[in-house]
Amino acid sequence: MVYKTALELAKYKSEPLRTDRFVKISEREDRSDLPEAACKNLLKNHWLQTWKGILLAKGMTEITLYPMLLHELQPKTIIEIGTFNGGSALWFADIMEMLGTETRIYSMDIDLSMVDEKVKHDPRIQFVQGDCNHIESTFTPELLSTLPHPWFLTEDAHINSVGILEYFHQNGFQKGDYVVIEDTNPLSWKIEMLDEEIWGEEYYENQEMLGQ
Repeated sequence: MVYKTALELAKYKSEPLRTDRFVKISEREDRSDLPEAACKNLLKNHWLQTWKGILLAKGMTEITLYPMLLHELQPKTIIEIGTFNGGSALWFADIMEMLGTETRIYSMDIDLSMVDEKVKHDPRIQFVQGDCNHIESTFTPELLSTLPHPWFLTEDAHINSVGILEYFHQNGFQKGDYVVIEDTNPLSWKIEMLDEEIWGEEYYENQEMLGQ
């Protein structure tokens, strides 16, 4: 019986935990197992995805993979760089609550005026205003020293990305913490993000990730 065989093989337990599944950035290939045609279909409706009626701004692949990753990591602190309207922070909070993990969530943006009223006062989330170019002014070493590990850091602003990673590396990252830089699929910029009706030309002039 196919269902019984699936449980007996238990690939869902063994394959995700292979010792070689983490590959150094320097050894990674610049490729995707998904063909461009598939990516187009996955990315083109990115801005229709909502969570509790709030724009989520995450693609189908992230929505699929994040819950499994967060279940495995069980982060005690989630740091989100790039708040937008708060839909992503709310989604993280709900996922962690469903997983039964007590998690502090900090979501930072240079402009918090777009945060939806439905999520603005959620006690599970602390929205903080800050500039990616001066990350040390918001996430001070003193604050970081109080945040329980494991940390889950998601960088979704794409301003001073290298500086942000270096700062957290020097001020608290430990073994077992996890970093995600969103929108790193080159096709996301080619297919979905290059929508001038939404973004406008000035957006692209400041984007580190554009074309990478």
